[in-house]
Amino acid sequence: MISEAKSFGITTPLVYFVDEKKCEIYLQFIKGELVRDLPAKQIMRICKEIGRIVGILHKNGVMHGDLTTSNFVLSQKGLVILDFGLSQKTDKIDDYAIDLRLFKEVLNSAHAQIVDDAWTLFMQGYQKILGKNLAEKIINQVLIIEKRGRYANVV
Repeated sequence: MISEAKSFGITTPLVYFVDEKKCEIYLQFIKGELVRDLPAKQIMRICKEIGRIVGILHKNGVMHGDLTTSNFVLSQKGLVILDFGLSQKTDKIDDYAIDLRLFKEVLNSAHAQIVDDAWTLFMQGYQKILGKNLAEKIINQVLIIEKRGRYANVV
């Protein structure tokens, strides 16, 4: 999946070697800072680009599966996405919505002071890639997911 994402023009670490016997993958070390550790204003500026990257993945039928600010590194060459261990090929709107719901949840828990603005910027980048109609379908599915028992607000 890392190689496939790279083929879409998304910056990912290089895969150097896969040892199937030892179940080990040797990847390029990316020097930089985790987006999670950046100042709030910088995270907000980056959220539009994260939305664009996620949009490219979804447009090409890939669900990342673990969209967090810990899985993006800001390097000298730009934003790099990591950890495709839970990714999968899919064409299901629900799968893409689950990706977005997780990212929204991470913003709310780890970056609560900027969640609204960061989410808006993320969605601007996302919609720019997928177009308004498809992005709205996926967002509507996010709202449905949020109403499910696990995500429902307890009153």
